[in-house]
Amino acid sequence: MTFFKLDTGQLRNFDAALNGQAHTFRTSTGAVLGQLARHVGWPKALGRLAHACIAPGETAAELAEGNVTRKRIRLPGLFGNRVVSGIYGWLKTTQAALLHEALELEISERNPDVVIVYNGSLYPEAVLAHASQGRKRVFVEAGFFPGTLQIDPEGLNAANSVPRDPGFYLNTAEDFAADGLPQAVNNRKSKSASGDELALDPGYVFVPFQVPSDMQVTVHSPWVRDMEMFLDVVIGAADRNPDDVFVIKEHPSFKLSVKGLRPDHPRVLFANHNVTSDLIQNARAVITLNSTVGIEGLLFEKPVITLGNACYNIDGLVFHAPDERALDKSLRASQGWDPDAKLRRQFVGYLWNKYLTPGRYDALPDNLSDRINEITT
Repeated sequence: MTFFKLDTGQLRNFDAALNGQAHTFRTSTGAVLGQLARHVGWPKALGRLAHACIAPGETAAELAEGNVTRKRIRLPGLFGNRVVSGIYGWLKTTQAALLHEALELEISERNPDVVIVYNGSLYPEAVLAHASQGRKRVFVEAGFFPGTLQIDPEGLNAANSVPRDPGFYLNTAEDFAADGLPQAVNNRKSKSASGDELALDPGYVFVPFQVPSDMQVTVHSPWVRDMEMFLDVVIGAADRNPDDVFVIKEHPSFKLSVKGLRPDHPRVLFANHNVTSDLIQNARAVITLNSTVGIEGLLFEKPVITLGNACYNIDGLVFHAPDERALDKSLRASQGWDPDAKLRRQFVGYLWNKYLTPGRYDALPDNLSDRINEITT
């Protein structure tokens, strides 16, 4: 098999793991321009560059929008400035237009068996995802449990190919968990280096916050658009559900914090220095947009309430709340409720033994080529 990929850092070890059968396309502007010139000659390539600078087109703007949004979220003080974000957006849009044209020509010439896309929500990988439509491809990202990868022909997370029909798991003689279930979860680091764990009585509702610039929020969370809004949702739920205590842990990968942006609430607590697995184990329920913590909650047999789109939004497995009214209803229904035992075991077993690929970006499986061939066949 032959493969095509970009020079994105997370996929650098795929070259060796695929035994030299992967062509890596370099994405620096100079390299892209050079590849374009190889196909159409330098005069036309420079003309395409000039056209991309002046009139890149709506498609290129859409492919670069995720990068602009990400910058605004991560660096609001700088990219909240319209001039700065405008210049950055123009640059990324120009690069996207040029890269898209070069990729279409390169992929057509090389005709790879499979295109490998890392994530696919941001430039340059978003451009590769668009340019490779109609071809066999896989999307790659870290898996739901430690030491695993998502490698999927349709997409990632809520866009992946994991079956959503409970009948798939229940109406089969196959025991997806026969080879065991995962024993570890991703214990995220603390938000900051200093700080003590918060002493908590068991029975609270655990609310893991997510990275607001991640595709899980920007693409797959229709009604909770950022962590400040998520905080408002939690505070509102606390006001309407006086018997519940809500414990938030912010994601350590996002430097900004929402703590202190609203007046303190006696039943909304931040536990940024607590161990994630302990917070799950001692919770009565987990509320998440669509985090992998929701799947980890299932591993611990906890009621899980999702607010966003998730690959585990399955009837009988989790509660899904598309608005505040549904959230309150789910909180009440989750009292004393457990996910369907067989469905939970089958679903987690399917993820662990069938869907996820064992390995890490820096420790890829020896049979990676065979695994991709199996997934795309």
